[in-house]
Amino acid sequence: MSAAAAGAARYAAPGNGSLSAARAVRAEWTKFRTLPSNLVTMTITFVTIIGLAGVLLAALAGEGRVPATTELLAGVSWAQFVPAVLGVVMICSEWASGTSKVTFLAVPTRWPVLAGKVAVVGVATFVAGAAGAAGALVMGATTGVDVGGDPALVIRLVVGTGLYLGTIAVLALGLGAIVRNLVGSILTVIGLLWIMPFAAAMVPVPEVQELTLYLPTSAGVLLITPDNPAVGLTPWGGYAVLLAWAAAALAGAVLTLRTRDV
Repeated sequence: MSAAAAGAARYAAPGNGSLSAARAVRAEWTKFRTLPSNLVTMTITFVTIIGLAGVLLAALAGEGRVPATTELLAGVSWAQFVPAVLGVVMICSEWASGTSKVTFLAVPTRWPVLAGKVAVVGVATFVAGAAGAAGALVMGATTGVDVGGDPALVIRLVVGTGLYLGTIAVLALGLGAIVRNLVGSILTVIGLLWIMPFAAAMVPVPEVQELTLYLPTSAGVLLITPDNPAVGLTPWGGYAVLLAWAAAALAGAVLTLRTRDV
């Protein structure tokens, strides 16, 4: 039995009825942990962050320069694509595999299914991101980077990386629930998270370029970059903007699940 089928069977098990959000989380966790590719995805996220930190350290060592603490997390901007795709697959696989009918028949209110997926993908990505950030900082500390000089910054970078990547995954999941097509959802996520910031930055209109800061990745990444008062947003203010995007996507997902056939 496939992982998706096993999770669907758990939803539809006799006596389960309309599952609570807590039981939906357990069912979604069964789907997640029994699919080997999910572990591979989390591992890739972790390795990308650490691996690119190692590449940076090696490159700068050849130049005789020691990177700043925040530079060690340059790999996060590359790693974020992996959790985004995971978020899309986590929801779009329901329609691709045909298990959506069984899943939502067992949970007529539907929103607990979405809540379960959000909890599982958000926490799993948070752990992978935070672990990767911690590994990158430890690697930097062993090669001469003054990581311990600002403990508050270190905590923000580790926790912030987990929160940033976890929220990106949740945002992608919400968009996937709205679009419902795997390829279409991935293209939508790429457009919103990567293409739009570059496109807006190229428009020679100051007002448009200022609005670029309030796009998901532009705002969220402030959580893991140096403080810059000139930007106009604090690190946590930037993360609040990213959270607002994720909340809007989830609100649209809930509305879509309630009003469209599965």
